[in-house]
Amino acid sequence: MEHTPDSIVEVVWPSVRRGVQAQRRAPRLTSLDGKRVAFLWDYVFRGDELFPILGKELQQRYPAIKIVDYTEFGNLHGSDEKEKVSALPGQLKARRVDAVVSGMGC
Repeated sequence: MEHTPDSIVEVVWPSVRRGVQAQRRAPRLTSLDGKRVAFLWDYVFRGDELFPILGKELQQRYPAIKIVDYTEFGNLHGSDEKEKVSALPGQLKARRVDAVVSGMGC
């Protein structure tokens, strides 16, 4: 079949619905001073070295910051990862966390 400028051609797009839908972002905090910040880690790459340094630097910049250490949440990687991550919203709320620093490997 020859196509001319007046021809109608059907087009099929092979895409499917996205598995994860876009979500609205939470409003940005104006400052971390006086906020509770949780550190989350998957125990894979050097968080035990990084988080103490980051915590110290954040406390110098924001003297009233409160750090909730990654040890309170445990290892978020492994065979029960789905359950642990699913429980995070409740755990963060129970600890009155305002912001999270996530140190998860790729």
